[in-house]
Amino acid sequence: SSHTGGKEAMSLATESSSSSPESKFEFAPLNLDKLRRELVRLEDTIIFGLIERSQFKQNPTSYKKEGICIKGAGGATQFQGSYFSYYLTENEKVHAAMRRYTSPDEHPFTPYKYLPKPMLPELSWPKALREPNGKWNFNDKILDFYMNKVLTTLCKEGEDQHFGSSVTCDVALLQALSKRINYGKFVAEIKYRNNRQLVKRLLEAKDIKGIRSMITKPDVEEKILQRVKLKAVAYGNPEVLSMLDDEIGQQPKQKEIDRQKGKLDPKAISDLYEEIMELTKQVQMKYLLERPLDD
Repeated sequence: SSHTGGKEAMSLATESSSSSPESKFEFAPLNLDKLRRELVRLEDTIIFGLIERSQFKQNPTSYKKEGICIKGAGGATQFQGSYFSYYLTENEKVHAAMRRYTSPDEHPFTPYKYLPKPMLPELSWPKALREPNGKWNFNDKILDFYMNKVLTTLCKEGEDQHFGSSVTCDVALLQALSKRINYGKFVAEIKYRNNRQLVKRLLEAKDIKGIRSMITKPDVEEKILQRVKLKAVAYGNPEVLSMLDDEIGQQPKQKEIDRQKGKLDPKAISDLYEEIMELTKQVQMKYLLERPLDD
C-alpha cells in the first residue's frame, strides 16, 4: 500500500542519512559531464516554463503588495502581501520541510529565517564550494530580471483572471531559473580547479577583464542559443518537431521554421536565455572573486 511505501521510504531516508561521517553522497555538480547534462535538462525545463507562462497575461494584480490579507485566530494578521509572494513562500516552506534547501545547489527566494527546519534527517553533503561568507545566491537579481524582463517580454499586458495558474507557472519557472543561474558557482569552482594557476594569477592581479574572458566561451554560448531557439520553436509548435527530428545533426531550414512558428517568438526566448547566461557568468565572477586562494 502507499502507506507501507511511505514507511519504507522514510526508513530508507533514515538509513541513508545516518549521522555517521561516512554518510556522503556523490555530488554531481562537481562532475563536469554530469553538470553539463543537468544544465541541458534545466534548459528544457526553463523553455517549457517560459512557454507555459506566456499563455497568460501579465496579471499585475497577482503581484500587488496588498493583494491578500489572511487572518488567524483572534483576528490577528497572519499574512499580508501579494498572491505571488504568498504562493512562493508557502511553496518554499513545504520544500524546506522536505530538506530541499539543505542541498548545496538549492536556494530559496524566501529568507531562511522564515522557513521551517527539515522534517527529514539531515544528509551529510561533501564540501563542494568555498564560500568564506557563507552560502549566498543571486535570487534577488533573478526575481528582478523575471518581473521586469521575462514577464514583459513573454506576456501580453492586462488581466485574464488566471491568477492562480499564472502564479503557479511563475514559481516553478523561478525555481528552475534559480537553480540554473546559481549553478554558476559550481561552474566557477570546476574552472578554478581545472585552471588553478591561471585563475590564481588573474585573481591576484585583480584582472577582472581577464577573468571575464576566461569564463566566456562565445562559440559554446552561440551553440546554446541556437539550440534554445530551435527548441522554443519545436516545443511551442509540435508541427515543427518533424523538421527537427529528420536526421541527427541536420539543421532544419530557418525560413521553414519561421513560417511554422506559433505566436511565441523563438528569438524572444533565445534573447532571454542569453540574459540567463549573463546572470550565470555574474555568479561565476562573484564566486571567483570571493574564493580563497589557499588551495
